[in-house]
Formats: sequence, structure tokens, C-alpha cells
Amino acid sequence: MTFLDEPAFWALFVAALSASATPSMLRKAGGARLVSLLSVWSGATATTGLLYGSTATLISAALSITAGIVLLIASLILSGLKSMPNKRFEKR
Repeated sequence: MTFLDEPAFWALFVAALSASATPSMLRKAGGARLVSLLSVWSGATATTGLLYGSTATLISAALSITAGIVLLIASLILSGLKSMPNKRFEKR
């Protein structure tokens, strides 16, 4: 696992991580934005695979996808908690 000592691996990992975490921070995720984020993520992951092999690619892809899913779930929960008081006092 010598790829962990390489700064380029960490730069590519951060690029993949930020591309997967960005949709959770967007108010509106349009098709063009999602396609561009997907291309950044897949480009960073593919470059990791070309430079460092399959182990580094699997680690980078798994961690970035997991972080993106966790942040998306957290943002959905927090946005639901923000809107709960507004819905509680609406006329029924």
C-alpha cells in the first residue's frame, strides 16, 4: 500500500470525495450539474486506477461513495427537521 504515501493519490481522493459530497449541499441538483459531478468523480477514480491500481481505486471509490451517501442522508434529515415546525402550525 505504497499509494498512501503519494500526494497525488490524496489529491485524487479529495477530488472524488468532494464530487460525491457536493450533491448533498446543492438546493437544486439539475441534470447538467449531476453529469458534471459524475464526470469529475469518474475521472478522479479512473485516474487513481491508472496510476495506483485496483486496490487504491476500490478504496477511493468505496470511501467517496459512502461519504456522499451519508452526507445526503444527513442533509435530508436536517432539511426535514427544519421544515417540521412550519408544517406543525399550518392550518389544516
